[in-house]
Amino acid sequence: MPEYLRPGVFIQETSFRGKPIQGVSTSTAGFVGAARSGPEGKPTFVGSYGQFRRLFGDPVTSPSGLGDYLGHAVKAFFENGGSRCYVVRTLGPGAAAAGRTMDQGTIFRLARGVTVRGPTDTLRLNTLRQVAPGTVLRVFTRPTATGAFTERLASAVVSINPLENSAVLANPVAAGVTFEPENTRIEILGAAPLADAGPVIRSRHRGNDGNRLSVEFRPRDKAPVALTASAGRRVDAAIPLAADANAGDTTLGFTPAAMQNLRVGDQITVGAEALTITAIADGDVEFATSSGAAGLDHSGGGATAELIARGGNPLGTVLALGAAPAAFAIDMTGGSGPYGPTAIPHDLAMMLQIGDEIRVTSGGVTTDVTLAQVRTAQDIAPGAHVTVDNPLAAAAPAATPTRLVATAPGAGLFSRIYVNDVSGLAAPNRAGGFERIAVQNTGGFANAEVVLVDPTHSALWLGEAAGNFPAGGVDATNWAAFEGLQAAANGDDTLSVASTASFYTGAKVEFDTGAAKIEATVAAIDSGARTVTLAAPLALASPLDLDPDPARRNMFLRVHEIDVVVWQADAESGTPVLAEAFEGLTWNSDTATDAGLKYFADRLNDKEIGSKLIEVDTPVAGAGTDFADAPATADGFPKSLRNGDNGTAITDLSLIGEDLGPSRRTGIEALAERDDISMVAVPGVTAETVQAALISHCERLKYRVAVLDAPVDAEDVVSIQAHRNNYDSKYAAYYAPWLRALNTANGRIESFPPSGYAMGIYARTDNAVGVHKAPANEVVRNIVDVALPLTAAEQEVLNPVGINLIRDLTPRGIRMWGARTISSDQEWKYLNFRRLFIFVEHSIDIGTQWVVFEPNSEALWERVTQSITAFLIGVWKSGALMGTTPEEGFFVACNRSTMSQDDIDNGRLVCEIGLAPVAPAEFVIFKIGQFTASSS
Repeated sequence: MPEYLRPGVFIQETSFRGKPIQGVSTSTAGFVGAARSGPEGKPTFVGSYGQFRRLFGDPVTSPSGLGDYLGHAVKAFFENGGSRCYVVRTLGPGAAAAGRTMDQGTIFRLARGVTVRGPTDTLRLNTLRQVAPGTVLRVFTRPTATGAFTERLASAVVSINPLENSAVLANPVAAGVTFEPENTRIEILGAAPLADAGPVIRSRHRGNDGNRLSVEFRPRDKAPVALTASAGRRVDAAIPLAADANAGDTTLGFTPAAMQNLRVGDQITVGAEALTITAIADGDVEFATSSGAAGLDHSGGGATAELIARGGNPLGTVLALGAAPAAFAIDMTGGSGPYGPTAIPHDLAMMLQIGDEIRVTSGGVTTDVTLAQVRTAQDIAPGAHVTVDNPLAAAAPAATPTRLVATAPGAGLFSRIYVNDVSGLAAPNRAGGFERIAVQNTGGFANAEVVLVDPTHSALWLGEAAGNFPAGGVDATNWAAFEGLQAAANGDDTLSVASTASFYTGAKVEFDTGAAKIEATVAAIDSGARTVTLAAPLALASPLDLDPDPARRNMFLRVHEIDVVVWQADAESGTPVLAEAFEGLTWNSDTATDAGLKYFADRLNDKEIGSKLIEVDTPVAGAGTDFADAPATADGFPKSLRNGDNGTAITDLSLIGEDLGPSRRTGIEALAERDDISMVAVPGVTAETVQAALISHCERLKYRVAVLDAPVDAEDVVSIQAHRNNYDSKYAAYYAPWLRALNTANGRIESFPPSGYAMGIYARTDNAVGVHKAPANEVVRNIVDVALPLTAAEQEVLNPVGINLIRDLTPRGIRMWGARTISSDQEWKYLNFRRLFIFVEHSIDIGTQWVVFEPNSEALWERVTQSITAFLIGVWKSGALMGTTPEEGFFVACNRSTMSQDDIDNGRLVCEIGLAPVAPAEFVIFKIGQFTASSS
């Protein structure tokens, strides 16, 4: 009892009423028999005929063996009012599951839905793993889905597009040639062939229906993730010559891209010669539009210019370009433009961009112009526009290595450097002045102002108050180091990426350098730093740099996974139909990594979320993490399972089953694992051994009845009665004859056992009226006739011995016309009595479990009496019990009159319950006679 050790108020919950008892279901059926496929040896819940077909396949087309009527009986059960059942599938001795050894490696197919029609040099593939420039692809096609493959094309890959999974070939597909995705496969020349030593896949359930399954392993590539610069390092930027140079030349021609990196004072090398640039020819600009007063003329000079907007976005702080060069001192009286082209200094041409808005001020009047074109001298007219301090000592062909070694400060000029990330440097979009930064270099620090940010190229334009930068002891020769954006170097194991969202530990990745592919495995991810750490350091011949222009960058890191697709051939046409798909799996079994959580074998074998059709043999054959270990299927197409077998014919023993312990029971014995089953049948099986086992099962478990079928070949009253006389039980009901209905599997009218129909009517009656109503005088749905049209006279012989007939009562249709058990005990001759008592007994059994180990005293007896009485009043009100008052319908006694002191001393609580069930009006008698008007 509670302890009260301190003063205070104590609140305790208690109960002053009996605990309520909830009525159990009596309309859940249990079936045992043969099915095409599905779980075997355990009761599987089925909530509809459609679910039965999904789990166990269509009914047997032409039933002939023991248990073959299972599917048809389940169909009849649901058509006649049933809503739930459990099914136990049985198989004969020697049954085997279909299986097949899968392949390993990489095989390619065209992207789904993509047909290639020549002439074209581009193939879109389902994966680009191990494909790089220089890889030779071999294309094979077949005329039909069952034809042999023939090689049609072999070509080296010129380039790849990871974003589209496409490869450009050196040898294009010829005109008139068509490659269809369903009949084309691609291999890598020289790659190891697919190894037929991969995982063994088996149908999850035994039987020859497993031979309808086929399995396809598909490569699945996540979107490629661009690499970002992990470090800046000294790189002498390449500045290719545009043309051959001769010995003695002092002017050189560079490509337009190289010109963008040059300015006066830069130190360069041409081959082995060191030179300094002394002059660069002017570029030019063209003005697209202007705003301001019409007829303004800035041609007199003395104007100033400011950069006020870039990319359509006003700059928070305008960038003064100083005194306007000649290009801006122009006559703007000609209207709205265009104006130009007009020459400007090279240093300005390399800084400005198309679309920039420039404000020109002269004599207190301003005019805004937009740049329609910005060009360096090499863009205007290719030639030798760069002057160097010394003539060339030797001729320099265009292919001569030419490098930018150092960038001079240059008085009054801005300096440009490249950095990894400009996202935090908002100037000059931030109003209030230029953002000040400190740049550290090998010689010390230099203070600078960020005057312009170029996020497209990750470039910063820097200046300082004195107009010179760098300064303050910084070695100017090192500023060229910022021209190199390093992505990776030999020995690196950490890569910077644009996003870490698609990566996880243990993931198989491929590092695409733009020229080659490197396989790797992810060891760690740092989402904050946006880095991916690999399990092993990279082995690189030289550092890998990103192009300063993001549009030309082609280094990616990509996660590679697999999809497992299960196909099932249609039972009639044989056409494969998609049955299951498992996407985004790995072949890495390491459970210490996130990849291990997506391991294909564990996912497929998972009882809850795994495949319902296939499983993987463990330990998994050919396990590994390389691309060569990746599960695949020959030719990249589905691979059929083989050697599934139903075994020999099902026997009586197969249906009766064995009790081998929890989850290992089979046949009828397996139904014992479900307490909520209230009626059981082995449809169409009339062997005495099986039906006797079914009756014994019900008598042992008490809360269910067996529904028995008469033999299909019983053609008269004598043969039906002879078969029925084998049994005597109050837990069984017997039905005859068989019923004629449409076999939806073959379109013919055939005979089917009545048990499935009867159990459906049980459920229909329970739900419409109650379990106390006799399941009879109900129309049997979805049949066309009875196999044996028995008459009323014949029923007079069969009904007294408990044979329930289904009769054609035209014009009232075909009806269930009997509701008896096969018991010789007249107290239990009515089926509704038996089922009502099952309902009451089972409900009280479950609803009074709380009584166990309670103090066995008068208080407990009273609570038990209250609980059961309240429950039985509800049963009486439903019409299940006789009488106009509850006392006439039942009694409950639980006191010293029902138990002795010895019972109490030995822990026994004895409660006696009496019920007066309502009997069915089986014989309706109307006595009719004559009377006269004078009769009284």
